[in-house]
Amino acid sequence: MANAMVMGIGGVGSVIGQKLHDYDCFERIILADIDTVFAQTLHERTKRSRFEVTQVNAMDVAVLAQIIKDRKIDIILNACPCSVNHSVLEACAQGGSHYIDLAADIYSPPGVKRPGKNSFEAEIERFNPMFMDKNLLGLLCMGMDPGAVNVFARWAMDRLDTASSIRVLDADNAEVKGYRFAVLFNPETLFEELGAVPYYVSGGRVVSGKPLETEVDWHRFPEPIGLMKTYAVAHEEGVSLGTYPSFVDKGVKYSVFKYTISDKVYHLAKSLALLDLDTWKKVKVDGVEVAPVRVATANLPKPAALGATVDGYSCVGTEVIGTKDRKRVEYFVYTMDSHRETYERYGYSLTEVQTGIPPALAARLIVTGKLKERGVMMPEAVDPEPFMDSFTKEGLPIYVEKREVERM
Repeated sequence: MANAMVMGIGGVGSVIGQKLHDYDCFERIILADIDTVFAQTLHERTKRSRFEVTQVNAMDVAVLAQIIKDRKIDIILNACPCSVNHSVLEACAQGGSHYIDLAADIYSPPGVKRPGKNSFEAEIERFNPMFMDKNLLGLLCMGMDPGAVNVFARWAMDRLDTASSIRVLDADNAEVKGYRFAVLFNPETLFEELGAVPYYVSGGRVVSGKPLETEVDWHRFPEPIGLMKTYAVAHEEGVSLGTYPSFVDKGVKYSVFKYTISDKVYHLAKSLALLDLDTWKKVKVDGVEVAPVRVATANLPKPAALGATVDGYSCVGTEVIGTKDRKRVEYFVYTMDSHRETYERYGYSLTEVQTGIPPALAARLIVTGKLKERGVMMPEAVDPEPFMDSFTKEGLPIYVEKREVERM
């Protein structure tokens, strides 16, 4: 049996911890955070708890590496903000633990401006040799999107002879009752993404666009969501899927990540960007330095508190277009579920559940030897079959639409 540590016990971290506790391959699950209130709550309400709660600063590499050694941690799941990724990766390399995180810095290509310190390419370049030397796997950006959608892309690509395009599509028709305005995941992250330059792959090279003005079109999602407007948004997989070597070798020249957002969110995001209120770069106000995006979102309700107030559906999937046996083939691999029913099943919001299940499943597959890859990589680089065999059973219902076109 293995030992796991979950770092960052908010809503998603709690879902990850709860899922790990359901697996009999883990002997102990350590819940770690600077503030241990939510970790303690999860521990106390869990029957026959195998949780241990500990206070840890994710930026303290030496202390974290020693904890890994002392407590014989086999895998760390990092649900903290991506600003701590490098320190946790370093501690895992020193201490000898596999690693999973959920996100990286927004992509910033060389030659345009200084690449993000914690961008996925920077993490692979720096830490892959260390993890290879220690026979460890570091799986980056393994949430829902990015994460499961990358696995969907790999699964579809493995079934095609050639491919031309990959689109990751995220749609939601949720309605939140009782609030003038609310968002279903970290609002600071949402407005940072909507205001950031969207990078994607077009014509086989990474290109940039204008926030909420690029690659705007309509897409018909499965009912009950239906026809919705989509926008290209800054996301790791919009670039990683179009630059992954084996996908490029099959002919992929286009990849993008696209959101659906309401008119209200669109206009609010544009207004925040116009006023420079969507940035983490601190400004001085009345002698105090503050991040504008923190101020802009400070009065919004916490996403973890919204579960019981949300109705509607979410659909997140990956469309891959290519050929098989000289026929044009289109795959749309997706998950879709009800906000209300998910909250009633799990006690957490659908967004938190969708994000928390993939890394928990990945941890089980790693410690049981089902994922044999080693080094630091994005999810499209690992074998998709163990994931696709398990997602629905784990609570992430998966659907596949396949369309074939044959020339007569």
